[in-house]
Amino acid sequence: MQTPKTIHTSGIEGFTWINAVRATEEETLYLEQTQNLHPLDAKECLPPLQRPKLIVRPEYLFMILTFPSFNRRTRELETEEIDLFIKKDSIITMHGGRHQALTNLFELLDMNKPHREELMSNPALFVSQLLDELLDSCFPLLLHISNDIEALTKKTLKGYTKETIHEILRIKTNIVAFRKMLQPHRDLLLRAQSLLPNFFPIERHSHSFQKLIDHCREIWDNLETYNFAIDGLHQTHTTLISFRLNEIMRTLTVFSMVIFTLTLLATLFSIGANSTPFVGSPFGFWYIVALMLAGAWIGIAIFKKKGWL
Repeated sequence: MQTPKTIHTSGIEGFTWINAVRATEEETLYLEQTQNLHPLDAKECLPPLQRPKLIVRPEYLFMILTFPSFNRRTRELETEEIDLFIKKDSIITMHGGRHQALTNLFELLDMNKPHREELMSNPALFVSQLLDELLDSCFPLLLHISNDIEALTKKTLKGYTKETIHEILRIKTNIVAFRKMLQPHRDLLLRAQSLLPNFFPIERHSHSFQKLIDHCREIWDNLETYNFAIDGLHQTHTTLISFRLNEIMRTLTVFSMVIFTLTLLATLFSIGANSTPFVGSPFGFWYIVALMLAGAWIGIAIFKKKGWL
């Protein structure tokens, strides 16, 4: 069977990395038949996205991990699924090609033979390094979220804008999506650490796997902090909107009372009865206007005295 063009291989004698980029049914079927993958596991590598999980087979350890990728057009985080088959003599990765960390690591090993031989001569070290690259790719996105929150905080303190609420909701959505993707990883990595000795020794590199757990904890702690920060910013923005609405309602109330006073006086003088004051007087119109202005001024003075203005 001919190897699909999207499947790339790098390795040394005794251990191989098979990297399937933008894997479709063709690539999945090829790997299933040539690498003796379970049909159900191979099927789960195809769309739709699967939840993070770990499945133990006699021949390999199957892991599904999800990581965020940033869509520059929508400025939203999208989920990138990474499927890993860890065997005694090889590791298979299948993904959509949007995760640059895997591409960069593969190109580095492909070009740097000494580094490839050093890293892949120890499967435990290679697996921990690959997972570490995936987790490290999350930190630039965390920094991006932090910068967005800082910029939005400064913008919010300057005053209310229509764009602010959309930015708050976008950041909140990104944080929720990020948390959803990374939440299961710590437990999955702990389980993987306990199961990998069935395929190759990891005692010498147990600290590397502990580092992965620490990275998961650090990512989660940052997301917790950003979640509190954006919630506080949302509350501040809501408070500013409430104050703005109160100001608008107060202005409208004062305006309504002034108009009501003027309308009431105008209605009284429009009755046209014989005893209506100022009617028929040479300066009656100006008397009425002065009376209406005085009524409006008295209403404004009352509002000011009450502290409503």
